[in-house]
Amino acid sequence: MQMLFRVLGPIEVDGTGAINYIGARKPRSLLALLLLRANAWVSVAELVDVVWAGQTPPASAERNIGTYIWQLRKMLPLFGEQGQRIESRSGAYRIRVESGELDTDRFESALSAGTEALAAGVPAEAVGHLEGAQGLWRGAPFEGLLTEAHQPEAARLAELHWTTRERLADALIATARLPDAIALCTSLTAEDPLRESVWVRLVVAFRDAGRKADALAAYQRARTALVRELGTEPGPELRELQQRLLSAEAPTSPSPSPEAPEPRKQPEASEEARSSEAPAGYLRTVLEAAAALSGFDRNAAFTNPPAALGWFTAERDSIIAAIADSLAKQDVASAWLFTSAMHEYVESGGEFDDWPQLVARVATAAHAGNDWYGEMIARNILGIAYTRADRVPEARAEFAAALSLAAAHDDRDAEGTVLVNLAELGESAGPGMPSVAS
Repeated sequence: MQMLFRVLGPIEVDGTGAINYIGARKPRSLLALLLLRANAWVSVAELVDVVWAGQTPPASAERNIGTYIWQLRKMLPLFGEQGQRIESRSGAYRIRVESGELDTDRFESALSAGTEALAAGVPAEAVGHLEGAQGLWRGAPFEGLLTEAHQPEAARLAELHWTTRERLADALIATARLPDAIALCTSLTAEDPLRESVWVRLVVAFRDAGRKADALAAYQRARTALVRELGTEPGPELRELQQRLLSAEAPTSPSPSPEAPEPRKQPEASEEARSSEAPAGYLRTVLEAAAALSGFDRNAAFTNPPAALGWFTAERDSIIAAIADSLAKQDVASAWLFTSAMHEYVESGGEFDDWPQLVARVATAAHAGNDWYGEMIARNILGIAYTRADRVPEARAEFAAALSLAAAHDDRDAEGTVLVNLAELGESAGPGMPSVAS
């Protein structure tokens, strides 16, 4: 059986059919560094620095290194027929490792094969290679035992791990394994919500699965993260995908929209204008105006909030009619997008006497249509509307419903926004505010 050193996670050695985990920290740190520099000489001084990282080495440090080497030699099988796995010379040690004996070698080989299969147009074969590469990954490379000076290799491997999972997502989408692709991409966006490339894959997977509302929700979560953390809008690839979702060209999404607004802020929109023959174009214009109101828009015709507010005032009745028309057509996604845009108008001082009643209709329609994200948006907006009207019990109930939806779908950004709204309601309502679990 071929020897295998496992460093993509806890340091383990498999050479006899049983996997040995190096339990003691100091020998484990020493072995980790030797494997990082496999087949190269490592000075005793560097080994001491790693084994006693952050500590003052004892006077017996070099002698202790020799003891740890002796312990490891007893555990490790020979190299080849008779050679020692760990060799020594004056002031240095090295571990002998053949090609394929490190799980990093196998990982990179499988990634390369999967990448080539994808490029050759055989995604099913790519899935096999990439799932094999992913299966080798067990945690942080070298178990986080290396000092700061040795982190570049761990960072390189971590980046390759991202590449593996992104390409696996591509292969899963190409082979129509869409639930698996969605699950993978969802976990990746939770791990790092600022990687647009993963959001693109998630939106595509939802779109190809015919889940328009979820695709819109994913787009908005991406935009929320980027605006909040980086102060920037989505890049060209994600924006282009958004435009295709909104246009009639999207084959699996008959009436998508550019983006699903976050609970308190509005998304940007495209440059198309309103026309009776192009309701999607009107929706984009409305969202564009809402984005200008919120201060996020950078490419719209509405160059400042006052201009957008004036446009909304003139168009208010038409937008209300568009919401009613969307509800009549059971186009829930368009209904809550229009509603969220109107919310920006109302929050900017626009007047609308029957606002809570209309939002409640949209929330009910979203619930009936199993559009959890749209319902969450609508109920959060309804909670804000009730707060403004001093209808505290109703506001609490709507915020609680929105929070429950966000928590059920692990949308931490939305949870945080709703919790802020609950806190503001508590401040305005005085004592008696129920506790909310975060």
